[in-house]
Amino acid sequence: MASPRQYLAIDLGSSTLKLGLFQQSEPGQLTFLDYSLRDLGLDPNKEQDRFPFLLETLQGMLGEKNCAGLPVFCAISGQFVFTRFVKLPPVGAGQIDQMIGFEAQQNVPFPINEVVWDYQLLGGKNASDMEAVIVAVKADLVEVANRLFQATKLGLQKVDVAPLALVNAYKYNYTNTNDCHLIIDIGAKSTNLVFIEGTKLFCRSVPIGGHLISQNISNEFQEPYVAAELLKKGKGFVGLGGVYADPDDRDAAQISKITRSVFSRLHAEVSRSMSFYRNQQGGGAVQKVLLAGGSATMQYADLFFREKLNVPVEYFNPLKNLNLGAGLDREKLANEAYLLGEVIGLGLRQLDNAPVEIDLVPRSVREARAEKAQLPYLAAAVLALLLTFTVIVGINYRRIGEMEGALEKRSQEHGTLSALSDQIVKADETFREDLKKVQFIKRVKEQRDFWPELLHGVYTATSKFPAFWITKLELAYTPPGGMEGRSVQEIPKDLPKPPPAPTGSVKPSAGKKSANQAPAVPARPNQPLNLAPKGTDVYIYGFHEASQPDSALNDYVVELEKTGLFEDKGVVIQQRLSATPDDIAVKFSIRATLKESKQVDLLP
Repeated sequence: MASPRQYLAIDLGSSTLKLGLFQQSEPGQLTFLDYSLRDLGLDPNKEQDRFPFLLETLQGMLGEKNCAGLPVFCAISGQFVFTRFVKLPPVGAGQIDQMIGFEAQQNVPFPINEVVWDYQLLGGKNASDMEAVIVAVKADLVEVANRLFQATKLGLQKVDVAPLALVNAYKYNYTNTNDCHLIIDIGAKSTNLVFIEGTKLFCRSVPIGGHLISQNISNEFQEPYVAAELLKKGKGFVGLGGVYADPDDRDAAQISKITRSVFSRLHAEVSRSMSFYRNQQGGGAVQKVLLAGGSATMQYADLFFREKLNVPVEYFNPLKNLNLGAGLDREKLANEAYLLGEVIGLGLRQLDNAPVEIDLVPRSVREARAEKAQLPYLAAAVLALLLTFTVIVGINYRRIGEMEGALEKRSQEHGTLSALSDQIVKADETFREDLKKVQFIKRVKEQRDFWPELLHGVYTATSKFPAFWITKLELAYTPPGGMEGRSVQEIPKDLPKPPPAPTGSVKPSAGKKSANQAPAVPARPNQPLNLAPKGTDVYIYGFHEASQPDSALNDYVVELEKTGLFEDKGVVIQQRLSATPDDIAVKFSIRATLKESKQVDLLP
C-alpha cells in the first residue's frame, strides 16, 4: 500500500480565498481532511493589486492549517476567463488539435501568444456530434498565481477555472441522473451558470453578484461600502414581493427590496441563458437548480428562484460521495458545503478519471517541467561532449603556436579599432545632442496642437446636445498605479524658492537708446508651475437643462468616447446631481482618461 499523499486545492476567488486539504491513500480513494475560507479584504470599488492581499491571506491560512510545502491545484474565477463552446465537423483524430487551434485563434479575443489556453472535447446526443470547450486566460494572470505559490513554497500542479471545477464536483456526487441540472454559483462580482445534462455541458459567467447588492445599499443609505456589507449580512434577505408584508424594520425592508431588484436582474440573465442553451446548444429543459456561492446564503434565495423558474431548487452538496476526515466539524461543514464546490472539484483533479481536465498552467511552469524531463538526456549529451572535447584538445595541441601568432596579429588590429571606437563615441555624443533638440521640437509641437484638438473634440460632442454647455476643462495627471489625477497646476508645499533677481541697473548696448529697450519683466514667484510630466486625464465641468432625462448625460459620455481622444470605457461621470422642481440647470462633472497617444508631454 502506497503512503498517503496530501495536497491542497485553492480557489482564487474575486473576494474570497478558499483552501481544501486532501489525502489520497490509494488510487481512487480520496479523503477531505480540512478546509479554510477567508475574505481577501479587497475594496471592490478600487483597482488594487491583488497579489499582496492573496499572499498575506494564503500565508495566514497555511500557518493555521500547518500545510506548507504541499502540491497545489488552483482555480481562477470565471470572470477572468474566456470560455467558448464550438461545434466541430467530423474529422480524424489526428486533425482535432489543428482544427481546435484554428478555432482558438478565431474566437479568443486576445493575441494568442498573450494567453494560456486549453480545450476539452465534449460528447453530444448523437455519435456524430463533436463539441469542444475552449478556455483561455491572460498569461500574466496565471503567472501571478504561480508567483503566489512560489512565494509560499507550494508546488503548482494544475490550473483550472471555477465553473469547470464545479462540473467535476457535480459529476462525482450526482451520478444517478441524466436530467438537465443548472448550477447557479453566485459570487461577489459575478455569477457562474453551469448547465449539465449527461455528457453535455454549457457554462456562462454574468457580471452580477453580491457586490452589486452591497453597492446599491451603500448608495441608498449613503453609507461606506464596508458598512453596507455589514447591513447586507445582518439584515439582508431576498424580498418576497407580491402580497407578502414588509418587515417592521424599515432598513431591513429597504434592503430586501434592493436585494430582490438585483436578484431580478440575475433571474433575467438566467432565463436568457436557459433559452440560449435550449435553442442554440440543443439542450433540454432545466429539471433542477442547484445554488452555490457566498451570495446564495441570502435568506429566501431558493424560494425566489423556485417561484421564478418553476423548478425544484436546492443547495449544491459537493460532499455527498466524498470521504470526510475525522477531524472535520460536521455541523459547520453542513452549513458551508455549498461554498466548497470549486475546492472539491479541484481536489478531484488528482484522480485519473476527472470528467473535465482543463489545465492552464503558465508557460514558465511548462518550460520548467520540460527542462526537468530532459535532464537525463542532457547529462548524456554533456558526457559525450566532454569525451569529444578531450579528443579535440589532444589533436589540436600542436596548433597552439599558430594560434599565438594569430593572437598577436589580432592585438595590432585591436589598436586600430580602438582609434575608430573613439571617433564613434564622439559621433554618438553629437547624435545624442541633436536627438535632444529634435525631441524638444516634437514636444513643443505636441503641446501646441493638444488644446485645439481637445477643444474641437469636446465641441463636436457637445454640439450634438443643445441643452448642454461646458464651463471648465481641467487637465490632470495620474501616475501609473496612482490615485485619481491631480491638476497639473498644483504645487507641493516644499517647492524651493526661485533665486533672487540680479540687482543694479542694466546699461543700454552701444549704439542704441535706452528708451527703446524693453523694461525688465518682474519676477512672479506666486505663479503656478507645471510640475506634471504629462496630462493623462481631462475633467469636464458643465451644466445641462433640468428638463433633460438622466440618460442624456450617459448619451453625452458615449459621444465623448466617439471622438477618439479617450480610452475605451475611460469616460466616467464624476458628479451627477438630481434636479429639483425649481432648478433651471443641473451641474455635472466628467473625468475622461486620454488615450496614451493623446496624452500631451508637459515637461519644459
